[in-house]
Amino acid sequence: MATVYRARDPISGREVAVKVLPREMLHDPQFRSRFEREIKLIAALEHSAIVPIYDAGEIDEQPYFVMRFMNGGSLSDVIKKGPIPLEDTAKIIEKVAQGLAYAHRKGVIHRDLKPDNILFDETGEPFISDFGVAKIAESASALTGSGVIGTPAYMSPEQAQGIEIDRRSDVYGLGVIVYQMLSGQQPYSADTPMGVVVKHITDPVPEILKVLPNLKPEVDAVIKTAMAKDKNQRYENTIELAKALNMAAIGSAGNLSFATNSGIASRLNDNKTVVASRGRTAGMIVAGVVLAVAIVGFLLLRNQLLPLETVATDTPTSETQPNNTPTLVAVTLVEPTPAFAPACSADIAFPTSMARLTDSICAQKIPYIYAAMEENAVFTVLNTDGAKCRQEAVKNGEKVISCTGPSFTVIQLEVCLPIELSEQDLAQCPADETFNSANSCCVAAPKEKTGCKLIEIPLKGCGG
Repeated sequence: MATVYRARDPISGREVAVKVLPREMLHDPQFRSRFEREIKLIAALEHSAIVPIYDAGEIDEQPYFVMRFMNGGSLSDVIKKGPIPLEDTAKIIEKVAQGLAYAHRKGVIHRDLKPDNILFDETGEPFISDFGVAKIAESASALTGSGVIGTPAYMSPEQAQGIEIDRRSDVYGLGVIVYQMLSGQQPYSADTPMGVVVKHITDPVPEILKVLPNLKPEVDAVIKTAMAKDKNQRYENTIELAKALNMAAIGSAGNLSFATNSGIASRLNDNKTVVASRGRTAGMIVAGVVLAVAIVGFLLLRNQLLPLETVATDTPTSETQPNNTPTLVAVTLVEPTPAFAPACSADIAFPTSMARLTDSICAQKIPYIYAAMEENAVFTVLNTDGAKCRQEAVKNGEKVISCTGPSFTVIQLEVCLPIELSEQDLAQCPADETFNSANSCCVAAPKEKTGCKLIEIPLKGCGG
């Protein structure tokens, strides 16, 4: 419903993509509402597998927003070159599944998953784009309701019938994409789009083994589960689908979890080495130590249990026989609790940013506030109802940003200083705590919430 331009940001010099709502669509308030809602959706979804938004605005009542330019093409472009190998398919789906799981935790269902909406950067990393028809879970709005919206070739049966959907509808769409990536073709075809929709509702899931007989049978099972007509028979979420595909592709589920943003398995190098999480690594080390102790203990125990002289058996015989059978003794091995660093006292925390407000102006009846912070600081607008901030420049080692929004709005800006920790540091504390190397203790906060502070920015009333 929009036009996308390739452009250059005059401030940063980087290439960007500018999405503009065409003027001929401005007469329809629903188009405009969907466009503005997409801006808010993407701005609220910050994940390494979702195309980020840099800026948004309106010129002569024509709305636009600025996104990262993805110069690696789309998944559709890749599929046109031929079927994608199983392991490469699993790697792409693993990253996309995590981005979708993140959106689902935020209550957002994409509803229009297709190869055209999976884009690649210059390094080949996949990103999800185009949330223009996304559904807000449990929303009563007619705009975000359960109408038949999407692309027929990738619609779940419940979406095609216009009934209530949930995240398992995106699981179905991802299953269709897996089938197409591996086979090079869509699972259903018909003379008309409505014919394709009917097949998604009524026809059984096609067997990919008829197209690729050398494919593992487990892959066929993954696709059939993901594309089950009854959503209750599908994978519960996209992470479970990615795990199952990983098992079929490489024999390992990978380090994936629906509950967190972490877990991108490092299988991108040639030898397909999987870098395990710190918890898993620590568990393997403990298990190895326990196993070694058990073996040594058993050998020592065995030497003590083997009799040094003959013993009488229970059955009377004419002569005694030596008993060379070792006695088996049940030994309970208790896995030791990992030794973590001590908890930090309440007065120990990580350094926070020196961010400060520097100026407040009105320009053409629009309020602006400028702030300065450390060059490496990261800022996030927590309340997005009409407020936005952007980086303007870097001067004298400081990052300068501008914020704007409706008059009298109080913008909540979270500013964080990144914390560099090694794997050895991370292993010092439980997963929900962060190691403070200066004091050799664990702060009771996850890494992404340390070194942050909240700034409230009051905008002027500019008489507009």
